[in-house]
Amino acid sequence: MKRLLAVLVCMASLSAVELSAANVAGRVSFVTKRGQHPVVNETLVWLEPAAKIASRKAVNLMMSTRGKTLLPHVLVVPVGSTVQFPNDDPISHNLFSLSSPNNFDLGLYRRGAGKTFTFKTPGVVNVYCNVHPTMSSVIHVMSSPYFGFTDAAGNFALTDVAPGSYTLVAWNEQGGMTQSKLDVPAAGLANAAITLDSSGYRATTHLNKENKPYAPPRDY
Repeated sequence: MKRLLAVLVCMASLSAVELSAANVAGRVSFVTKRGQHPVVNETLVWLEPAAKIASRKAVNLMMSTRGKTLLPHVLVVPVGSTVQFPNDDPISHNLFSLSSPNNFDLGLYRRGAGKTFTFKTPGVVNVYCNVHPTMSSVIHVMSSPYFGFTDAAGNFALTDVAPGSYTLVAWNEQGGMTQSKLDVPAAGLANAAITLDSSGYRATTHLNKENKPYAPPRDY
């Protein structure tokens, strides 16, 4: 009897949590200057909780090299996840990142399944190729369970959010990162708004993994 009561109490608690989960929807706007065209649907939005909560379960994901391009260009993974970097090109690549503490160097490798790396710390990871300076991508390692990309119009929707106090954060490669405080009621929010200013964005070149300028391009 006691065991049955304990099970019923646990089920009731889980139901209460599910019933209290809210949806947070809104839109990211951009301030741009003439000629700027940020890739809006590569804008990442997430909620940083005021109190520590569990992250999403770690997963295995993939970022492919194809046509001297890293796909997807922006990837978000829960902390602890492993990313595989297959090479679909007929030439070699050497993917690396100097974004500490998630820095890595996969070495030079040819077409095939590629290599993997496990991202154990939250943060932004800039990924480059040591052979081809035009190749780049960004991996976001997320400790918060509430994250997602906007659509092409900047609209976003985060589901099953526990009511409470958060910081709403938006990031875009051209627009940078901005944040604002946000209280999520049990009923959720339908009109959260945040603005990214990309007017000061300037495209810059990066150095190779040895912190030196790239040699003249060639294929391996």
